[in-house]
Amino acid sequence: MVDEYAVTYEIRWSDLDANGHVNYSTYIDATADLRYRFFAEHGFPAEKFLEMGIGAVYVAIEARFYREVTVGETITIDYVLTGLSPKATRWKVRHDVLKANGKRAVSLAIEGTVLDLNSRRVVPLSPELMAIIERIPRAKQVEVMRDVRQLG
Repeated sequence: MVDEYAVTYEIRWSDLDANGHVNYSTYIDATADLRYRFFAEHGFPAEKFLEMGIGAVYVAIEARFYREVTVGETITIDYVLTGLSPKATRWKVRHDVLKANGKRAVSLAIEGTVLDLNSRRVVPLSPELMAIIERIPRAKQVEVMRDVRQLG
């Protein structure tokens, strides 16, 4: 397991909404990039997901906004596993978005699963992918979730 994992991201003009705030979808996209980067750095690049015909999908997203982030700011986004089912058919992660001064600007809680892209059904993960999931930094309390009943 990695102790912590975070990336920095500079806010661009295209990341803003009509009010001049960072569009919520920017945070969701940036966290997805972070997770794929984590897997790639641990030997499982995005191409491998495609080769295997699988993909992660969200089933729930909760966002909490604490502080404004504007164009030109550099933020740090962390990655913590907060829930996992025994067969990893369900997972939860949290991403805190921190301003340069270390104060939390946004917190995203995301729940998801992995689908076979052809059958559109939840599938069990390969041992190789499970080994990488075991390396994701953990929250102090990790929820033990129930597995999805119907698999591939």
